[in-house]
Amino acid sequence: MVALAERASRLALEWQGRCHTQVKADNTLVTEADRAVEAFLRDELSALAAGYSFLGEEGGLSGDAAAPCWVIDPIDGTTNFVRGVPLWCVSIGLVYQAQPMLGVVAVPPQNEILWGTRGGGAFMRGANGAQHQLKARDPEVLIQEDLIACNTSVEEAVDFSGVPCRLRNFGSLAYHLTLLARGVVCANMAHWHNLYDIAGGMCLCIEAGCEASYLDGGAWDAQIVRGKLRAPLLVAAPRCRQVLEQHLSLREQPLSRGQHSLHAAPQPLGATPQPSIGAGQD
Repeated sequence: MVALAERASRLALEWQGRCHTQVKADNTLVTEADRAVEAFLRDELSALAAGYSFLGEEGGLSGDAAAPCWVIDPIDGTTNFVRGVPLWCVSIGLVYQAQPMLGVVAVPPQNEILWGTRGGGAFMRGANGAQHQLKARDPEVLIQEDLIACNTSVEEAVDFSGVPCRLRNFGSLAYHLTLLARGVVCANMAHWHNLYDIAGGMCLCIEAGCEASYLDGGAWDAQIVRGKLRAPLLVAAPRCRQVLEQHLSLREQPLSRGQHSLHAAPQPLGATPQPSIGAGQD
């Protein structure tokens, strides 16, 4: 599966800079590269596992949704791809009975690839060719310089005023999840997302030690659904997730685009941190 993702990555790179772009009905972008990569993966995966269903961003669902289902985002971060921002992914997930069974996420501009299987751990091979197992960070104390990855609409729906962490949006939910699985960010929040955005990356994160739940209290699972999932989804390792759940809340009146929340001076969350060796004392 890693080799297949690498072939799909090369195909996407061949298209970059020479494909036409269209605006879809939901005002997001689609390119010839999105369609070509999805068609390639649909053909290859159908030949690999006859009888499995297929859910892709561009072509939708085909086959029996109750069967094992390949869930594909051919280029997650199409706007980045079009605008020349070198952060976009090819995401391949396999889900069955609402559980992520396999995930492969390639980051072609960075020459990185990450993969995981249920119960088998998650791994990464970087641009230097070195391979290592992934483990998410699980801080008990959250400080200003801890990072939470989130997509554009999260802050409109979620009140972060009680959380000191910095928010980062890199323009690709699949990429956000790779950062969580490898311990770069301490949490990921997604809002108005689709299963194909996160299926591959969620397998990586779960195998790296993370848990997922909605802020309204609902448990996350990988149900084959069409359309965006509206409730804000929090993914983090257990202790970090518990701290965040205690301090994050849904806005009673969601902000409209362009409004900004006002944050008080950030304070650490969780247990009182101990000073590091050499730290000055008042």
